Amino acid sequence: MTVATLAVAGCTGPSTTPAGSGSSANKALNIYLYQEPAGVFSPMAPVSGPDGQVMSFIYEGLLGVDPSYKLQPRLAESYDVSADATTFTFKLRQGLKWSDGTPFTSKDVLFTYNLMANPKTTSTTAGNYSGVAGVTDFVGGKATSISGFTAPDDNTFVIKAAKPNFGLLALIGSVWILPEHILGKDSPETVAKDEFFRKPTVGMGPYTFVEYKTNQYVHVTANPNYRSPAKIKDVYLKPMTSDNATAQLGNGGIDIASYSPTDIETVSGFGTVTTQEKPGAGFVRIAVNQAKPYFKDAKVRQAFLYALDRKQIVQTVLAGKAEVRLSNFAKANEPSGLNEYAQDVNKAKQLLAEAGWDNNREIELQWVHGQRDRDATSTIVQSQLAAIGVKVKLVNIQAAEIPKTYAEKTYDMVLYGGGNYAVDSSTINGITACANAYPAGGNINYFCNPQLDELMAQANSTADEAGRKALYDQAAKLENEQADLMWLYSPYGLWAVNKKVQGFQASGSQDALFWDPASWSITG
Repeated sequence: MTVATLAVAGCTGPSTTPAGSGSSANKALNIYLYQEPAGVFSPMAPVSGPDGQVMSFIYEGLLGVDPSYKLQPRLAESYDVSADATTFTFKLRQGLKWSDGTPFTSKDVLFTYNLMANPKTTSTTAGNYSGVAGVTDFVGGKATSISGFTAPDDNTFVIKAAKPNFGLLALIGSVWILPEHILGKDSPETVAKDEFFRKPTVGMGPYTFVEYKTNQYVHVTANPNYRSPAKIKDVYLKPMTSDNATAQLGNGGIDIASYSPTDIETVSGFGTVTTQEKPGAGFVRIAVNQAKPYFKDAKVRQAFLYALDRKQIVQTVLAGKAEVRLSNFAKANEPSGLNEYAQDVNKAKQLLAEAGWDNNREIELQWVHGQRDRDATSTIVQSQLAAIGVKVKLVNIQAAEIPKTYAEKTYDMVLYGGGNYAVDSSTINGITACANAYPAGGNINYFCNPQLDELMAQANSTADEAGRKALYDQAAKLENEQADLMWLYSPYGLWAVNKKVQGFQASGSQDALFWDPASWSITG
């Protein structure tokens, strides 16, 4: 019944002009969303893949990450990093306007960065800004403003680091900028709850928000004030199951969609689409809630990894279109010699016994249902953990309900994916640092290892590239040993695109942000 309902929902909505008729400006584009959005389209909100994909149409940052995982200027025309990586200067594009026609200036940038770094806003990335000069004093109540953020004129924004920090640019340079003229009236304590984020109709992106109809679609329309107006007028982002999305690729109901490896043969038979394949920058993993005393011992987490045959999961569930993950560090950046945690049931049982695991304890694994690889993986994990004496109850949960389980620390394990850790190894801090424990950051598993934090800090402050790499390698080995997460796999991004759609560039996995949608067009 769920599949049938979503099949109807995916086709529901306003009557849209089919791809290939009329001029580009009069055509509508239909895009598959792999999950139902939480509906809070805010860069301060807990990370949500589908909400982020929507926001990549309506917001922009000073910088953006292109499909090759390189930082590129967006709202900034250029940027400069001082030789010691303590000063980051951005020159903004001149003459830019918000979608409502209000002039855009560096004051909006200053406003946004102050919000993002202020824990009172409940920003889930506030911990990422701890390396900025003045943030520590501001958070500790010793200062009323953050000295490391300045806007010397309308077209210049400057970030000063507390000490050399070569990773800071990748960590915070692409944050989406928010409109001060809309949100400046709110106090830091209330801004995150502003109704604007339910309907963010003012932005700097190529599209503006129109409406979100739950279980049906998110509608965005071309921003008339964007610096290079979008070629396609209307875009509908439609949540549905992956099998339904594949079916709609075949009948023209969906124009752009990621697809499951199990559908490779089916999609290759569609004469109306082209396909793109790209290694992902993020990964699918299981967070183990280390706020729970029974998960604090690293031996338990190591045992869970030894219980799994992750190579089998990649081959059978993903048809080989993924890589087994060995740490948070991107495959291209990780050192040799990491523990692969190849399946070893006896080793897993031994570690659990040493840790004093209670075999009568039942733990829950929650995940959002609807993606076949994750659905199948959840069942396999349940079975393989049972083989070492761990009882697992599977729990389907809605995306909108997950943040509450993080905030209240009630969950045991959650299977999820995403992130981009290929731009720079410094971004690992966002999900490992003690200071980034949720809600300050993306460390939702409440892992904390001061030695790892120190290694990452040393690496980020080291000017010599080889020296940085050596320190990151040490950090990767320590993180691998501690098994902070149950790393599963990095799925390849498999995308199918209607042949009448031009300019789309795949950016890794199914939850990757969309790149430069203003340049897309529809021909024919």
